[in-house]
Amino acid sequence: MLFSILSLLTGASVHRTIARTKRNGIFIALALLFLLTAYALAVTAGAIWLAGIYGPVGAALFLAACALLLAIIVLVVMSIMNAREARRARDRRAALESMATVGLGLVRAQPLLTAGVLTAIVAANLVGSKRED
Repeated sequence: MLFSILSLLTGASVHRTIARTKRNGIFIALALLFLLTAYALAVTAGAIWLAGIYGPVGAALFLAACALLLAIIVLVVMSIMNAREARRARDRRAALESMATVGLGLVRAQPLLTAGVLTAIVAANLVGSKRED
């Protein structure tokens, strides 16, 4: 019942959005399947080519070493990105805490000025840009 009311309110765009999401999910799944197939065939072709040069055991060890190296690189990049995000979150939290401290002092000292500043902030957020961070 709630879904039908919501559909009426939004002009049936919910049904179109759900259908588009399902369709995109199917196409992404198919593309991912073909991408994994191409990857497996490329690794197989590389193994066959390297087996002609280094032998089967050497080719397998070489490909395993390459995969291990790529995994280590991905993990290092991920940890760097996580550390950067944690630092940004810590900086945001510190800025918010300092603003809260200043705000509490302002509320205690000048309540009318505080009301004016809050009104200006709300108005700026309602009228300002909706750009994402």
